[in-house]
Amino acid sequence: MNISINSAEKAALLLLPGINLSEAEAILRERDNRSGFASQEEFMDYVANLDVQPHFYKQIEKAVEVIPITSGSARVIDF
Repeated sequence: MNISINSAEKAALLLLPGINLSEAEAILRERDNRSGFASQEEFMDYVANLDVQPHFYKQIEKAVEVIPITSGSARVIDF
């Protein structure tokens, strides 16, 4: 079961290997600041900067998916 990072709640993030409460909250704050992670690579780069133990890194990468958030309010202007 993959966890969708851009829609996951705190409880789901806590199911990731090596992610504790403070790290889950940091992920949520960063996700809000970025208006969502654009890619799995972007998310994993962020995780690498947390205090997550290195042996959990690959496990987390396999357990998550990043579906970019798209806004339905975009306008197309044709000149």
